Amino acid sequence: MIANGLWLLVFIAAGVVTGVLVTRRARFKQQGQLSLNEQYFAGLNFVLNEEPDKALEVFLRMVEVDNETVETHLALGSLYRRRGEVDRAIRIHENIMARQSLKDEHREHAMFALGEDYFRAGLLDRAEYMFQRLTERTGWRTTALRYLLRIYEQQSDWQQAIAAFRQLKELASPEHPTAIAHYLCELATQARQRGEHDVALDLLRQVREEQRNFARSALLRAELAFDADNAELAGRLCQRVVELHPQLLPLVLQRFASKANTSSGALLLQSVRPLVRADSTVRAMYAYSGLTSGLEHEPFVLQCLADFVREDPSLNELVRALAKDPMELNQAELRALASALAQILKRGQRYRCVDCGLGTTAHFWQCPGCRSWDVLAPLMRVELAPVARMR
Repeated sequence: MIANGLWLLVFIAAGVVTGVLVTRRARFKQQGQLSLNEQYFAGLNFVLNEEPDKALEVFLRMVEVDNETVETHLALGSLYRRRGEVDRAIRIHENIMARQSLKDEHREHAMFALGEDYFRAGLLDRAEYMFQRLTERTGWRTTALRYLLRIYEQQSDWQQAIAAFRQLKELASPEHPTAIAHYLCELATQARQRGEHDVALDLLRQVREEQRNFARSALLRAELAFDADNAELAGRLCQRVVELHPQLLPLVLQRFASKANTSSGALLLQSVRPLVRADSTVRAMYAYSGLTSGLEHEPFVLQCLADFVREDPSLNELVRALAKDPMELNQAELRALASALAQILKRGQRYRCVDCGLGTTAHFWQCPGCRSWDVLAPLMRVELAPVARMR
């Protein structure tokens, strides 16, 4: 059964059609056609019999596109798009755009609707063209730039995204103020992968101008420091990240777990440990970070493991039921428990979006679901039951 909101749109569209009946009566009395009233009631009959597709076809045939009826066609196109029938919405809006006699405001509205159709259909090049044209129209510029940002993000066109972000910032507050810093970090990551460390460092300096104390850029600078065998600087940068953003401790350890057995990696771990105070919550966080980073048998992770178990009510009850007080586990039992928990965590969710609730096994700076930045947070617990919406 069609959703209430879609039914409302159908009746709105029908109401608009009714408004033009009087002025269009003569046009629908040509030979071989149903009378206007017959067509109108035929359309309503389809609506009442829950056949909205047939109803919409009737309403489309009833009304020609001009400045008096364009709102009807725009409403019908919007209804099609909301129903997921984007190809039909595109046909309607392309038909409106083809009318040379329309006012500019109606043409711009149709252009925006067509851009939304293309975006929904994944035709990003066509959507980009429509929204670029609308950036030249004062009334649509801000909304068009917001869509262009989404398109450039999906295309990983970071240079274009930076340009669009700066244009948008002159007009309104961007939806995600830190987005431009992420765009620059994406470019810095690409430069590092090409071995262009000087270019990467210059991009990270630009990040500092856009966003102070930005965790992602600090992590990238730590990676560049490791590349240059400057473990001391990498350790200070990681320490700064954890001080300002404790929830990123799992990410810090995951980034550098492969170096844990080297002198540089050991120095990095030593720089982070002073932040792990006697607070059981912080110690639990460190244990979780180690378990998800392949460091489950690292001595300090094992020292903090009992705190992690106690902080998780379900896990605490399970361990007590099968063994004993987690604080009384011996070294061999701790190692066995750490190995088991590490395997469980590898199979389950480790991050969840605080905006849309999407769960993921890996960290993303931008949520794959809602496309928001900086919204994935570590769960800091073991998911003992399967959870939907995991990626």
